[in-house]
Amino acid sequence: MARKPQLATREKRLSALGAYLGEIGPLSAELESGDASQRIRTFAQTGPDDITQALRVLGGIDGAGIVVHGARGCAAVLPRTAGAAWAVTNLDQRDTILGSDKALSQAIRALYRRHRPWVIFVVATPVVAINNDDIRSATEEAAEELGIPVQVVRSDGFRSRIAATGFDAAAQALLPLVPQASAERRSDRINLLAVDQGPGLGHIQTLLSELGLEVQLVPAEGLRQAATASLTVTVQPDETDALGVGLEQQHGVPFLRLPPPIGLAATHSFLAAVAQATGRDAPAPPSLAPLNKLTGQRIALALPPAAAFAAADLIEELGGIVTGVGVEHVDIGHVAVLKNFAVKHPDLPLHVASGQSFEHVNRLARLSPDLFIGPTELALAAARQGIPAVAVRSDDLLGRRGAAHLLRQASKALDQPALAARLARPPSAYRPSWFRRSPDWHIKLEVK
Repeated sequence: MARKPQLATREKRLSALGAYLGEIGPLSAELESGDASQRIRTFAQTGPDDITQALRVLGGIDGAGIVVHGARGCAAVLPRTAGAAWAVTNLDQRDTILGSDKALSQAIRALYRRHRPWVIFVVATPVVAINNDDIRSATEEAAEELGIPVQVVRSDGFRSRIAATGFDAAAQALLPLVPQASAERRSDRINLLAVDQGPGLGHIQTLLSELGLEVQLVPAEGLRQAATASLTVTVQPDETDALGVGLEQQHGVPFLRLPPPIGLAATHSFLAAVAQATGRDAPAPPSLAPLNKLTGQRIALALPPAAAFAAADLIEELGGIVTGVGVEHVDIGHVAVLKNFAVKHPDLPLHVASGQSFEHVNRLARLSPDLFIGPTELALAAARQGIPAVAVRSDDLLGRRGAAHLLRQASKALDQPALAARLARPPSAYRPSWFRRSPDWHIKLEVK
């Protein structure tokens, strides 16, 4: 049997780092040299892993089926995110020791009988990494019997400390499902790559349609027609870059790499670049003056890398002062934006962490910002420190409406200091001794 294809982790492919607190300039130089020193945490709270991120991608694909091959807890993220039908093999201790090929085969066939998906994804988990199940044989046999693709998603939660590796695992499973275009590519059709489907994505889709383009969302809806497009763009580069590169390499669809359209200026630049690439007239530039309403406010934020740096520019567009930036990981793909950010903010340290709220609360206590912007769990942690907070996803910030949405939410938070004070009344979950330590107390250079 041919050797199964391997998935390069983000650490190996892009020298990705998931732990760092320090100056941006030296970090960008490290990454650019290609010899970035890995950091590890001697203590870490729970956070998303590669399985979580792979399921984020696959769960939104129309008409798909997902079999999570592992213990029932491995599928916990799916009920609130899945648009696809799903099942879990629910492995126990006996399965972990003796193997569970039979349970996988039964789950695939049961899912197909009940939901009739056009494709089934089998998502590997750490349990499978322990019992060494032959997933490939089980999926090939099921695909032949059912007459549909059954794709293995090679995530196991062990090989990578960077959760974004799960996006690459999903892309590796998705690309074989894109058929070669049987006719010439359509000049008025583009692929718009995104994982999260919210109002922001719909807004960007509308703006692109106003250029006279037919926009197909990939991978959610237009995966099987992706090779017929004349161009691929993304609003979530960190999540979908591997998919865009694969479409370019395997199907010749040009991948236009652009910063995410967060903020008025960035949105105009995004639309102008797409218009130029497709031979259309660029839209008129927006007026920035009316939105300059956060003047003097000191703001800390934490988002996925591309979204975080774009949101920092948006905050400055709105008149705010960026006092702290946190990202989930950094890699060589971020070198250019890191350099540019270091020029504009030479004294601003960068915090690299995914899900480590214990580090965030320590750092926020030192920064003491007027406002925090970030994901729900970190916004909640900030609010419990008495810091006004806005909970957002990167989708909430997309396009012209994203700037208005952020202003509304920021105004609400800043206009209610009594609420922030009330939330800070309960005893802190952290002892005073923790706040006396450096926020990077548990971040160490990896010993090779």
